[in-house]
Amino acid sequence: MTNTACRKTVRTVTTLAGVLAVAAILFRIAGLAAQEKSIPDHGSFTDCQMCHAEIYKMWETTGHSKAIARIINESEADCFSCHTAEGFAAKLEGNKVDPAKKESFHSITCVACHKPGSNANPKQLVSDSEKLCSECHSQRAVIQGKGAKGVEDMRSPHSGVTCASCHMSRANHDLKLLLPNDPGLPEDRTDTCVGCHKDNSRKIRSKQLTDWHEFYREAMDPIEADMAEISAAIKAKPDLLNANLKAKLDTVRFNLSIIQKDGSRGAHNLDFALEIMAMASKDIREIKAAIK
Repeated sequence: MTNTACRKTVRTVTTLAGVLAVAAILFRIAGLAAQEKSIPDHGSFTDCQMCHAEIYKMWETTGHSKAIARIINESEADCFSCHTAEGFAAKLEGNKVDPAKKESFHSITCVACHKPGSNANPKQLVSDSEKLCSECHSQRAVIQGKGAKGVEDMRSPHSGVTCASCHMSRANHDLKLLLPNDPGLPEDRTDTCVGCHKDNSRKIRSKQLTDWHEFYREAMDPIEADMAEISAAIKAKPDLLNANLKAKLDTVRFNLSIIQKDGSRGAHNLDFALEIMAMASKDIREIKAAIK
């Protein structure tokens, strides 16, 4: 080998060695950076967004994310049981939190329902999904047609459907129903109801839901007007009703509150809602006759 060839070989080897050395340094730096990268310890709900950014954005639009704001000035422990993550965790264990510590509490966050790393329940939930919803949301009783005074139990066909099946269809965490009669829902989007009702068209589903809402309002609107009139009369003259009519009015208010708080306008259990309103109308007529 000539001297020129030797020098070229040495330069090539030297260059290659330099490249390998730089690569090794960069690899080492990358390794250190990976070690120093913050790894979610799942101890706080804010860690969730590092890996679940899209779901986190959905959660931010829900009532769960704003739950604590609605009771921040309250002092009753029961309020914090459903409006804070800490209170909800205590509730599941049969305990209550100290409202004096509310400044350190959070809204209903990811870790209120999920326990990362746990396999005790599907989706790493802290409990059965229906139990989680029913602990704070009373709609399950409406779907089962229970709890109204003087009204026989009246189970809805939807009683076999879980809350999440409709309110988290396609695993959405914004908890929004995609209603078939929503004019803002694009025609190419699948509505929530089609998850079970695959044998009919969106037009049919839309009409049925619209009919339910109309039946509900046709019955409820005059009742609410009558109740406003009765309340005004009693406010002006507190002793207007005798003990029997007061008891009937209390029952009417209690039963109506069940379906009013339900918020589905009859969709959860139309027959149950209509029966409650029919009985309420009967008692209201008797009460109105007494105050005239």
